[in-house]
Amino acid sequence: MKRTLIINADDLGYTGGVNRAIARCCAGGTVRSATLMANGPAFDDAVALIKRGDIRNIGIHLSLTELMPVSRPDEVPGLVDEHGFMPSGPGGLLVQLQSGKVSSAAIRKELERQVEKVLDHGLAPTHLDSHKHVHILPRVLDVTLEIAQKYSIRWIRYPFDGAPARLMAPLVGRHHRATFCKQHIKVVLSRVLRPAFISRVRRSNLRTVDHFCGVSLTGIWNEIMVHRLIEQLPPGLNEWMIHPGNCDGELRQRQTRLLEQREQERDIFSSNALRELFAKHDVILAGYGEIVT
Repeated sequence: MKRTLIINADDLGYTGGVNRAIARCCAGGTVRSATLMANGPAFDDAVALIKRGDIRNIGIHLSLTELMPVSRPDEVPGLVDEHGFMPSGPGGLLVQLQSGKVSSAAIRKELERQVEKVLDHGLAPTHLDSHKHVHILPRVLDVTLEIAQKYSIRWIRYPFDGAPARLMAPLVGRHHRATFCKQHIKVVLSRVLRPAFISRVRRSNLRTVDHFCGVSLTGIWNEIMVHRLIEQLPPGLNEWMIHPGNCDGELRQRQTRLLEQREQERDIFSSNALRELFAKHDVILAGYGEIVT
């Protein structure tokens, strides 16, 4: 079987520097998909780059954490705090869902508003994923699948990382080892949700890739890892999730731990040498909008 790889840049619209870094990776030819945050502070800047043709195969990076919603606070009761922000992470969102503070109706309202905002700007999203993978939560997943069907979006991210820890762990830099272990533990724990995820997606007649990579490596990518992953890339359709960016003052004001690491990913995934490496290993690079089924 052929080995096809989608390298998707998350967080488009997060900052202007993130937008420019993603555009640079797209110009390098290795990154051919990106997901746009409808509630991102640099959304308009991202749309301008997309319409100029600098970034293609745009999906939607659904967000229920960290940022302000597209909806008014009174339209999504329980989803925002007194300052107008959504929960800081998936754990906080899960607590609010389990306690009944946030309803599925509020989740649906906000996610529909995010999709409609992207559509209203003349864009045709090819796929859906989510900020911090909140669509892995069953109640959020159900709403996400309904929205994908409603707006005829065919692809949804398969968020279960298959990067082999035994191969990756020796390649992690010393100062990133604790991060890798923490992230890999989350990967392992998340697998309990995989059967239900696959079943729900199949019943919805939506598509996912065969293999996914990037959760355990978030913020710790290096060139050696990339080379090893290319060598080990399984047959079929693969996705790598990356977070390129420019570490400027705007980014440092955001509530993100991914700062200088974004520049590392920007440099890795915009290099001509990497494109040549994929060709050497007969890896076909594609974007979500380029997959023929």
